[in-house]
Amino acid sequence: MTRSEQRLLVELSDAVRHSTIKRLMLVPEGAENWRPTVRLMSFADLAQHLIDADDWLFKKLEVHELQPMQGQPGLARVGCHDEYLQLVARLNRAGEARSALIESLPCDMWNHEIPDERFGGKVSVWWILLRGNLDHEIHTRGQIALYLTLYSDIAIQR
Repeated sequence: MTRSEQRLLVELSDAVRHSTIKRLMLVPEGAENWRPTVRLMSFADLAQHLIDADDWLFKKLEVHELQPMQGQPGLARVGCHDEYLQLVARLNRAGEARSALIESLPCDMWNHEIPDERFGGKVSVWWILLRGNLDHEIHTRGQIALYLTLYSDIAIQR
């Protein structure tokens, strides 16, 4: 990967995180722990899950044998809107750290293969970063957008 390609990936990482945070900031006060069903994650859980996914990425690049992480309901339970805003701020800082990591990776590291059972064996660092982290966040952002629509529809029906 060239430095200019790396810079484009940093810009993508920043844009993805900005878009995720934009949606999380639309969560109405009092709805932070809302979930469509008890078996699904809440808005706060999804924010925590993305922080955990970034932490996992940093560790995976150091400890290649690290097993995949799983999101689950109850990861985060915020007591008030200010706690939720602090959680979103932590997500923002994690995004900044992810972008710094992407920018600092040596060019020869991107093709380095590491094991990842989610993808059937060994994959490149590029794959872990793009598919395992950024694409995962894009998927999670879709969940957040759907939750916002569902929550709004339920609130209107009340």
